[in-house]
Parts: sequence; C-alpha cells; structure tokens
Amino acid sequence: MEQIRIKDEALPILKSGIVFKKKLLSVKAGNYLKRLKAFEKKHKMKSEAFLKKFNRGKLGDDEEWFDWLFVYEAYNKIIEQKKIIDGMSL
Repeated sequence: MEQIRIKDEALPILKSGIVFKKKLLSVKAGNYLKRLKAFEKKHKMKSEAFLKKFNRGKLGDDEEWFDWLFVYEAYNKIIEQKKIIDGMSL
C-alpha cells in the first residue's frame, strides 16, 4: 500500500474534505436508492434479478434497461466508496 506524507497543519483540511465527501456520498446513495426502488416497483423485480436477466440478454436493448443498469452500478460504486471512508479512523 502506498503511503502519503501529510503535514500536521493539512490534517484538518483533509479530514473536513473526507467528512464532506462522506455526506455527499450518503445523499447520492439515497437518491440512487430511490430510483432503484422506482425501477423495481415499476417492473416488479429486484435489481439483482434485473441484472441477471439483462446480462443474459433477456430484456432487449430498451433505453430504460440501460438507465436502470447505470443507476444500479452507480449506487453500488457509491456504497463501495462509502465503506472505504467508513473504515477510516478520522
């Protein structure tokens, strides 16, 4: 793992930036989760089931499927980033 040298006076700036990023990720995750739930309700299937069907080519290439895929992947990426920040000791 790469280490970064940081001057003591820079730590508060970095910490506040990380805290801000965590809040931003929480808001984005909430927004994407709402959109995922709307897709799931509309199509009466969970996102995981959608992904399996989509990847098998069983849903076609309608633009809405690609929108759902984008939202699903974006949500999961945000959750991964949030977990990394949650694992930091600030």
